[in-house]
Amino acid sequence: MKRLIAILLTVSLLASCGDCGKKEITLTQLKDKIAGAWLGQMVGNIYGLEYENKFVDEPGEGPFVFNKAMRKMEAVDGAFSDDDTDVEYLYLMMMEKNGVNPTYQQVKDSWMYHIRDRVWLANRAALGLMHYGFTPPYTGKKEYNPHWFQIDPQLINEIWAYTAPGMPEYAAGVSDWAARITSDDWAASPTVVYGAMYSEAFFENDIPTLVRHAKGYLPKEDRFRKIIDECLDLWKQHPDDWKASRKVIADELYVNEPEITRSIWNADLNGAMGILALLYGDGDIEKTLNIGCALGFDCDNQTATICGLLGVINGVESIPMDRAMPFEHWTKPFNDRYINVTRYDMPDASIEDLIERTVVLAEKNILERGGKVREENGEKIFTINAKARFVPAKEAAMTFELPSERGRNLAPEAAEILALTRETDVATLDSCWLTIPKTYRAYTVDVINDGVVGGPGAAFYSLGGKSNAPKQDYFGYRWDKPITTDMVSFHYGPLEEFGGWYSNLHVEYLDEAGNWQPLEATVTPDWPFCDEVFFQPHNGEFIFSFPAVTTTAIRVIGDDAVLIHWNKYTKDVSAFISITELQVYEAK
Repeated sequence: MKRLIAILLTVSLLASCGDCGKKEITLTQLKDKIAGAWLGQMVGNIYGLEYENKFVDEPGEGPFVFNKAMRKMEAVDGAFSDDDTDVEYLYLMMMEKNGVNPTYQQVKDSWMYHIRDRVWLANRAALGLMHYGFTPPYTGKKEYNPHWFQIDPQLINEIWAYTAPGMPEYAAGVSDWAARITSDDWAASPTVVYGAMYSEAFFENDIPTLVRHAKGYLPKEDRFRKIIDECLDLWKQHPDDWKASRKVIADELYVNEPEITRSIWNADLNGAMGILALLYGDGDIEKTLNIGCALGFDCDNQTATICGLLGVINGVESIPMDRAMPFEHWTKPFNDRYINVTRYDMPDASIEDLIERTVVLAEKNILERGGKVREENGEKIFTINAKARFVPAKEAAMTFELPSERGRNLAPEAAEILALTRETDVATLDSCWLTIPKTYRAYTVDVINDGVVGGPGAAFYSLGGKSNAPKQDYFGYRWDKPITTDMVSFHYGPLEEFGGWYSNLHVEYLDEAGNWQPLEATVTPDWPFCDEVFFQPHNGEFIFSFPAVTTTAIRVIGDDAVLIHWNKYTKDVSAFISITELQVYEAK
């Protein structure tokens, strides 16, 4: 008891130092709050999964049950990895290997090796672009990643902030840097805000104050900053009615959101739901978890983030043990087991070990950012450089070069476009589980030689109807007079989770006898090594180069990829290709 009183007195004195502009924290307190971050995230993620994407048009109604979470925890006898915590585990390993300020190239290398499935939307698009050859931040840019505006970065980057205690400006900067791996423009802003809150939460326990301070790390005209102000105003107007506030925000950011960024996974929409859950949750994880689930949309992501934040504020003692230890034989939170079921070649871990390793990184970051450490009565005490700023590691911004020496594009001069499917079966398409905004689509094949390789209305989906049979798709041109060509450029459009790309592709020309003949071509960049969704590039261009041939017709042809996993969402739907442009270059 004397020891506990001494610790509490020390914490109280250190907190008062924070009030007078000097931020100090003991190793005991640092570890307690980092433990709260990990365990809080696991609670929010594991129990929020039951209601992921369940409540959209209307909020959920409690009481809530968590049967899915219980079954999965029982199956692995511990906590299980999911995309709300496993990328942070990857980043933990990466910081241990490369230092607390890794490079984008090191991020790319880690993603490509360890992430081989179970990522979606902007994360999945970024991974495909990495395999295509891009390095962040190009993997998050609007022109390449059609999911740039989605929720992804705010659910995988909290670790950068809780290894930066009391350095909110640094945390905001590194969070923005990390968000750009997958996202662009205003979609990075919620990640910045949550990063700043996590960092400041080591010394500030008032949630409205945290929210107000964190929005200050965004430009004054930033959309999410204005949304935060709106959330604060709604909370004041309806202090006991989160449903009224939810309706206003949902109408603004979902119902009336511009079509090109309207999504149940929109970054600002889900970021705002997290802010509302924090404000209405009164600092209690259990209450915040339930409100977060009820607010809906992609709720497991924000419940993970905000419950982790409350864990930082209040430490391990605030974690509801009926959530962390739901089985009688467990004597430690989640049985001290974090079972990796999602990432390649990453070991299962002791949760206590994850916490200890994160504390080591936080200590290192404090000292590298100008902080100091001393020892008093056998306890380490860290002095924080609260004004630390993030300076990214210097590195070249890397993409790759496609052949620039090209002849005249002959496609616009063609007398006829050749295609198996000339018009999208819209009814069939709309019956599918789609993630790409309709704005990107065209519905006839005529767009493939209009010179537009991306953006709204550029992508033709060759979905012709319902059929379980494999499909071979082709696109090409016929000219009234012979042309001579040595290069064809094929451009993908945005790809859906269940299809839109080729398993294989080659070029054919029409000989004088009217028969299609294959061409021996080299492909730049290399064709994806497998036809799984996680390795396909949205908006990717592939150049086929071959010895010059004279012909009146040329085409690309190959087998459409079919993902069996998605059959439950797209039953009896034929395979298809998403294409924006096919260019045929005159031989030089």
